[in-house]
Amino acid sequence: PVVGVPTSSLPPRPLHAAMAATWPRRPRWRRAPAPAPAMETVIYLDIDGVLNVGIGDDHGMPPLLLSERNSRMALAGRVHQRTRRHQECIEKVASVANMSLGSGEKGTYLDLACDGADACVDVLVGRLAHIIRAAGEKPHVVLASVWRHLRHAERVRQLEEKISQQLGKGATFAFDGATELLAEREPSDRLRCIGDHLSKFCSRNRCADAVRVVVLDDFFVTPLVGWSCDRAKIRSEADVEAYLRSRAERPGVQAKMVHCYSEWQLRDGLQVKVGTGLTAERLADAQAFLQDDCGEDCDGASTTASMSGRSSEASERFAERTPTPRSSTPACNLEMCQMKSAILRLISGRQPRRARTLPNSAIACVTCNADD
Repeated sequence: PVVGVPTSSLPPRPLHAAMAATWPRRPRWRRAPAPAPAMETVIYLDIDGVLNVGIGDDHGMPPLLLSERNSRMALAGRVHQRTRRHQECIEKVASVANMSLGSGEKGTYLDLACDGADACVDVLVGRLAHIIRAAGEKPHVVLASVWRHLRHAERVRQLEEKISQQLGKGATFAFDGATELLAEREPSDRLRCIGDHLSKFCSRNRCADAVRVVVLDDFFVTPLVGWSCDRAKIRSEADVEAYLRSRAERPGVQAKMVHCYSEWQLRDGLQVKVGTGLTAERLADAQAFLQDDCGEDCDGASTTASMSGRSSEASERFAERTPTPRSSTPACNLEMCQMKSAILRLISGRQPRRARTLPNSAIACVTCNADD
C-alpha cells in the first residue's frame, strides 16, 4: 500500500494483477546434454587375404599372392627351378586359379587376381566400401594388417584413395587408427593386438550405448582350429567373437568374425590353404550383421539376420527403445495451459503444482496431462 493512504481507499486491482500475484513460477529450462551416440562400430581390417587372394606356403615362407602373372606362369608351367617346393607352389596356384568361387557367385578365383602394379583388387575394395556404408554413420576403420608398418605408408595412402573413390559422393576416407606395432608371428598375436586395441577403445567410449565389432581377417591363412589366445581356445568364429567380447570388459558389445579362409586337398594329398578375400558369401555375412536392427544379444548369442531391408544410420537403430510421448492425448500450447491453470487456482484456491518431468526430458502439462 501507498504510505499515508488508507488501504480501503485504493482502487481494486485488476484481474490480471491478481493473476500475476499467484502466477506459478516459470520452470527453469535446462539444456539437455548432447545425446551420446547410440552405437559405435569398429571394423578391424586385414589387407592380404581380404582385399586380395593369398595362398599359404607350408615351408615357412610368406603367402603367395594370386596375381595375374603368377597365375599365367602356374597355368603354363613356366618355372625354371623345378624343386619340390616350387612344384608345390605351381600346383597350388593353378588349383586356386581354377577353383570356382562357390556359394552362388559366378567365376573362379582367377577373376580376383590382382595385377602387378597394385596388390589390392578393385572388386574386393568395392565390397569393403559396401561394408563401411552398411556400418552406418562414421564407423571406426582400424588397420590391423602388416601394412600398418611405416614401410607401407605409400601403399596405405593409395588404398585410402581407392576406398574414397568406391564410397563415392565426394567422400574422403582415411583409417581411424591402427593396432599396436608388435611382432606378429602367429594368428594368436594378431588376435591379441586386436583385443588390446578394442579394450582401449571401449574404455575411451563409455558413453556409447553399444559397440559393434567386425573383424575382417584371414589370420595369416590359418584355420580357426588348433590354437589359443590368452588361454582362450579358438575352434570357430564364435570363439573369436567370445574372446573379443571378453576383452571389451563392458556390456553391450556385439562381435562378428568374418574369416576369409578356405582350404581343400588335391588328389596327391597336397593341402591348399587360401585367404579367399571378401567373397560374396563373406560380404553377405558382414552386411547381415551390420544391417540387423537388434544385432546379437549382449550375452553373446549368435546373430542370425536376413539381408532384407535397407541399412539405417546408427542413431536410428535404437529409436524403438527410447520412450516416446503418448500420442493418444492431443498436444497443447504450454503457455495457454499455464494461464488456464492460474485461473482455475484463483477460483478453487488450490496451490500450484510443479510440472512433472518425464524420463525423456519432455515437460508435462499438469492441466491437460499432455506432453509438449
